[in-house]
Amino acid sequence: MSSRPDRAGEEPRRLDLVITSPFVWPWVRRGSERMLHDLSTFLARRGHRVRVFSTGPEDAEEMRDGIAYRLFRQRFGARPRQFNCCHDFAFRLQEALAGVDADVVFSMNYFDAYAAVRARERSGARYRVVFHSAGILSRRHFRAVPLDAWFYRTVHRGADRTFVVSHAAGEVFRHQFGLSPVVLHPPIVVEDFAPPPGAAAPAGPGPRILFSGDADDRRKGARVLCRAFARVKARFPDARLLFAGRASEPTRQALLAECARTGTQDDVAFLGLGRVEDLPALYQGASVTVLPSVAEAFGMVLAESLAAGTPVVGTRHGGITEIIEGDRVGRLFDPGDFHRQTDNAEGLAEAIVAVLERGKSQEVIAACRARAERFSWTVLGPEYERALLELAFAPAGERGTRA
Repeated sequence: MSSRPDRAGEEPRRLDLVITSPFVWPWVRRGSERMLHDLSTFLARRGHRVRVFSTGPEDAEEMRDGIAYRLFRQRFGARPRQFNCCHDFAFRLQEALAGVDADVVFSMNYFDAYAAVRARERSGARYRVVFHSAGILSRRHFRAVPLDAWFYRTVHRGADRTFVVSHAAGEVFRHQFGLSPVVLHPPIVVEDFAPPPGAAAPAGPGPRILFSGDADDRRKGARVLCRAFARVKARFPDARLLFAGRASEPTRQALLAECARTGTQDDVAFLGLGRVEDLPALYQGASVTVLPSVAEAFGMVLAESLAAGTPVVGTRHGGITEIIEGDRVGRLFDPGDFHRQTDNAEGLAEAIVAVLERGKSQEVIAACRARAERFSWTVLGPEYERALLELAFAPAGERGTRA
């Protein structure tokens, strides 16, 4: 375990940290996987020992920039609700953590947080457990899958801290579960996305509308974006719609069919997952980045786009409202009444058109970059580090997750 808290003349405290997640960057590319990658890198560079446990295409042990990764081959797939790869990972991870000596196990889902709590109970380990909720959970989330409810009850009882990525997510935890979680926005590496000096509107014919994320997730709103695209093209005939990120073949065909109804399918492109190092240029080359998602805990792609100097459009729902502030950096639109996804194509189109009409001037780029600095690792990284150090050296039995 680490040394006692530093005092005058003592060495800075160093953590022995284990980070767990059912999925890992870049095999799965969403906000939580990006957060895992960047948090582990930040803390390792600060001198802390960091290990990562996750899943991958095959069983593997590898080193990434001085960080040890142990990957379990993913089994059963992610879609079946009653028992899928996340449940399988939880049971295998429980065995792997039984012999781990660490200060803190930082779990990025309740599946692996369950494994951390149960492994500690069975082995008598001394590590503290953080459940870092990258999404918005509610009691309704667990009704259809009793196994998930059992997992979360164990986490609710046994985790030492609950972290959430937005005040919107924190409010749900307070009302649904009686917890007062620690609110810490997920940081981004702002400097990695910086546009070149003098950058302005992207070159080439027509504006580029970018969707960066998991199009397979209906909640993200890729389908309504296709419907809104036809309305945008009525104002900007040369506009193009780009999908970057995960999109299965059935999803691609469904989205193209949606566009075919309005004759816009020839102006839609699917770029695939791509490479991590290509993301800055992808954002910089866009005229606007759009995330028409509901129940989004934060919306990291929007913060990354702002860091690249590109304005954004998002849903007035969940944590997205904590990113988009001021007309110069983008627009929010009302999701309306929705079940699993927004259906307000007209409102989405109006927001996109408003951003495109303002354009991507030097003033807009500067405003976007300034807003993104609020979510930089320079600002937020030390807050994560401080919260983890305080937990690691808190008196035994002090949890602090409840009001």
